Amino acid sequence: MGQLRKYFISGIATILPIGLTVFVLWFLISKLGNVFRPLLTKHAWLSHLPAWLTTLAGFIMVIIVILAIGALASGILGRWFLGWFDKLMHRVPVIKSIYGSARQLTEAVFVKRSSLRKTVIAEYPRRGILAVGFLTSDELFELKDGRQAMFVFFPTTPNPTSGWLALIPEDNITETGISIEEGLKLVVSGGVVKPEKFDHWVKACRILPDE
Repeated sequence: MGQLRKYFISGIATILPIGLTVFVLWFLISKLGNVFRPLLTKHAWLSHLPAWLTTLAGFIMVIIVILAIGALASGILGRWFLGWFDKLMHRVPVIKSIYGSARQLTEAVFVKRSSLRKTVIAEYPRRGILAVGFLTSDELFELKDGRQAMFVFFPTTPNPTSGWLALIPEDNITETGISIEEGLKLVVSGGVVKPEKFDHWVKACRILPDE
């Protein structure tokens, strides 16, 4: 009975990630693909195509539109328009709270993640406790005692979009060979998904001597 239970749990652990991946892809393609489906079916020769093919074509069109908007937004005119639109949305009652929240979430997921430099380990929030964090800048700041310090962002688990920003002395920061993606997986999973040789970086972590 114990062996059957082990096989069942192993099967669930194997099927669940695959099933979730397939479901998410199907959901995105079917929902986004239907955005342009009414437009595509207006053409006589397209209306005779299978429904799945029309949906797939609509999904490809959505991707192309997103890429085009991204290209336009990266230009000078696009940045000016987005800045003007952002100010406008923040002045409209009710809408400003919804738009502001959506804007913060988008920046946390896409913008702030790309600004993370390196995965590090440091003693935080007090001596004896090690925390996984991310350098947000290569800039150094001189402390009163002459030491150099750097900004380190310590995300929360399982939601890495919130956390704490600390100014940590450079000597107390251990840079790791862990990629940003692996570091975020470690945080989101609560330590369940650990990168390779993680124990090596923990042992190499700089520990402050007892006073």
